[in-house]
Amino acid sequence: MSSRLRGLALAPELVARIVPIERLEQARGRRKTGLAPLDELLAGGWPRAALSEISGRRSSGRTAVLLRTLAETIAAGEATALVDAGGTLDARAAGACGVALPDLLWIRCAPTQALKAADLVVAAGGFGMVALDLCDLDGPLRAPAAAWMRLKHGAASHGTSVLVATATRTLGTFAAAAVELQGAAPAFLTDGPALFADISTHAARLRGAVPQPEHQLPPCASLAFTCRS
Repeated sequence: MSSRLRGLALAPELVARIVPIERLEQARGRRKTGLAPLDELLAGGWPRAALSEISGRRSSGRTAVLLRTLAETIAAGEATALVDAGGTLDARAAGACGVALPDLLWIRCAPTQALKAADLVVAAGGFGMVALDLCDLDGPLRAPAAAWMRLKHGAASHGTSVLVATATRTLGTFAAAAVELQGAAPAFLTDGPALFADISTHAARLRGAVPQPEHQLPPCASLAFTCRS
């Protein structure tokens, strides 16, 4: 039982019917991110049937995490969509991250249409993952709380994982899981010309990932990855 309910005087028959949040998380399951340390940080990955948020400044690795997640979902055989606010997706980088572009519903739209587009795709049903890329907006997306609530309810109703990539935290409590990337540092090959090798970044879990009793989950993780052909 959650801590909020412990202080309430409820009838025993009502208490017996209450489903703890831990059991709801386990029933919904998790969707792998494509990065093992991040999966561990999130107790298995992004929560299904819910909204999640990945945030971080430019060059923090947020787009690479988003692409790895899309690639993982497509590889699992699930319908996958990307709402690309501003049309900034680099198709070659996506392919280098393993995204099978023919199997991706790619929607390019203006920032003012992005949230509505994501809502329409989720409401259509049948999608395992819908990603909303807001990373290159000038400031946070100005959207009413009712719009995020509608998207959250749609995700829950259709069993869709919605992953929102942002420069700064935007979803607040509407996100079942939120990860912030910090302190990204590139690494270069030193044998010969200075060529980019990979990027290391620090991922901090801000919301989500209910720890199991026998396993205390870490609050942060170090990620090292690259997306290049």
